[in-house]
Amino acid sequence: MSKYFSLVAILAVALLLGGCKKAEKPAEAPKTDSVTTQTETPVSGETFTNEAAKVSIALPEGWYYEADETSMIAHSADSSLAVNFIILKAEELDAAMAEVDKSLAADVKNLKMGEAKDEEINGMKGRYIEGTADGLEVYMGLIDTPVANTTLFINAFAAPEALKKYEKELEYIFKNIKPVK
Repeated sequence: MSKYFSLVAILAVALLLGGCKKAEKPAEAPKTDSVTTQTETPVSGETFTNEAAKVSIALPEGWYYEADETSMIAHSADSSLAVNFIILKAEELDAAMAEVDKSLAADVKNLKMGEAKDEEINGMKGRYIEGTADGLEVYMGLIDTPVANTTLFINAFAAPEALKKYEKELEYIFKNIKPVK
C-alpha cells in the first residue's frame, strides 16, 4: 500500500499546486452542519489559501500537510489517508480529465474507475469519479477554479477501512473548498 502513497506523492509533486499558505485573516466558518449528526462533534481545523487558483482549502484539526511551490499533500493524523491537491492548467474540465487519465494510466496499475459525475462545489463547476486500484479505494475530483484555464485536481487513495474511518473528514474537506474573493 505504501508504494501507492509514494506514487501519489510523486504525481502531486510532478503537477502543480503552489502558493498554499495559512490564511492571513480568519477564514469564514467552514460548513460543518452537513458532516455532523446529533451525537458527533463537528469537524474543525485550519483553512489554507491557494492564491494562484483563488481557492481556499479547509483541513481537519490534527491533519498535517506538505506544500511547496508545486504541490500540497494533506495527511490524516495517523498517516493512513492522504489527499492531494494539484493545480492543472486546462481550458475545461474535459481537458483536465484527459491529462489526469494520461498520468494515471502510465503510473497506476489495475485502475478501475466508475462513471464521472458533475457537481457544483460552492459555486464552482466540478466533476468527481470513484474507483479502485489494487485493493485501494480511489476518489478523484476536478474543480474549475475562479482563475481562467486553471483546474484543481483532488485525489485520495486509501485502504477501504481508512476511508471509512475518515469519511466525515473527507466530506469536510470537499464541502469546504471555496473560491477566494
